[in-house]
Amino acid sequence: MKQVKIAKHIMIVILILSVAPLIVMGIYARPLWDDFSSTALLHQYLSEGRYISAIFSPIEYAIHMYRTWQGTYTAEIIFALQPGAWPIPVYGLTTIILIGSICMSYLYLGQSIVTVIFHSKKEYGILLVLPLLILQFQYVPFLHQAFYWFNGAMYYSFFMALLLFEIGLILNKIYQKEKNTWKSTVGIVVLATFISGGNYSTALINCMILVMLSCHSLYTKKLSRVKKLVTVTAFAILGLILSGAAPGNSVRASISVSMSPLKAIIRSILYAGHAFVSWTGIAQIGMLFLLIPIIYVIVKDSHVQFKYPVIACVIMFGIFAAQATPTYYAMSYAGAFRQVNMYYYTYYLLITACLIYVEGFAISKLKNKAFSKIAEKRIFGAGVLTIVIGVFIGGVHNLNFLKVSTDILSGDARQYAIEYANVINEIQSQDAICYIEDIHQETNSLAHFDIQTGPDFWINKSLANYFGKEKIILIENK
Repeated sequence: MKQVKIAKHIMIVILILSVAPLIVMGIYARPLWDDFSSTALLHQYLSEGRYISAIFSPIEYAIHMYRTWQGTYTAEIIFALQPGAWPIPVYGLTTIILIGSICMSYLYLGQSIVTVIFHSKKEYGILLVLPLLILQFQYVPFLHQAFYWFNGAMYYSFFMALLLFEIGLILNKIYQKEKNTWKSTVGIVVLATFISGGNYSTALINCMILVMLSCHSLYTKKLSRVKKLVTVTAFAILGLILSGAAPGNSVRASISVSMSPLKAIIRSILYAGHAFVSWTGIAQIGMLFLLIPIIYVIVKDSHVQFKYPVIACVIMFGIFAAQATPTYYAMSYAGAFRQVNMYYYTYYLLITACLIYVEGFAISKLKNKAFSKIAEKRIFGAGVLTIVIGVFIGGVHNLNFLKVSTDILSGDARQYAIEYANVINEIQSQDAICYIEDIHQETNSLAHFDIQTGPDFWINKSLANYFGKEKIILIENK
């Protein structure tokens, strides 16, 4: 147990050190794109001194979007609370909220699975998810949209974190008899309904997971559990139906190219397979080796049965693939960069869950033949070494830690913030029709306004609406 605590503390230190530059970089992040359109109403009310209206503006905005663009009712409320529009702008909170929510949800879910399902110690649950957090934060594909763009990252990564937290709550509050109360179930119902009002990928797989949990409880004749799970599932499905029935969805669909449901399912499975192969590098394989002795300790004395590893892994892969189905169905592609980041996070959950099941099956077939302590240490050490080798072969420069640190230490991030402020000052100082340049400074982690020469481009119109201008037009960078 002492060695577990030492390993846990070492990994916690590595995690903190590796994400520290990512959090510091949030100081230089600024609102972009539909961050402005989402908070235009809040900004207007605050500018006019209509503070009561400002408080209720997120709901007003969500209703407007439900009627005119898309039905993601709770997501729109969150978008309207974008911190860059607050009386004291604190857009850097975006990074803290995202990294914090993902870390807390992973840690909570890991502890819940280990203690409730396997009846092991929570320290093993923490140790299980720490390597996932360390690697995924360093290799998440699209850095800016992962940590420094409020609307995009909150829409996908934050709702994914809520889903993981919900599963942990179900395990703790519904699966355990001593905590199995209707009062706690009501809270989970509210959370499930809230998730259904977010992005369609997370809402869909949330309903799928809840249906499977309900069916499993019915199959095992846990009737008190079934009633609560069915209640949660019903509200989650109703919430998704409410989101899908929005009049605004037809507006958005009219300008998108959709595909048939069957073709969308096939394409999402093919995309998931491609993503699985392309994201599995030496470092990720090393992580799985590192997890083997941890999983062994968690699983070896549990009474959980692992009878069907192939079926279980196929089902888990199917849930992973289902995330891309709504976007293939609605828009004929896998999703934007911000959505791919969410797939990348859930990829780590997929490979870890499959490893747990396969290893549990192998342990049951070995008839409790134990690993020696020396073997556990060697496998763990081999995993650590393989991760290090994978990092160097893949290129240290590809670590998000180094990309962000370079932006900060070189002064590029500071120059970006200065040029951003200059653009905003130009917009505010000009008349109804504004002619402005975009940001010149290139960075690894922050993006440009992407204003176009045509004033009818949606980003131009978003900025014009926010700042009360008639038109905003890009002039070529000097």
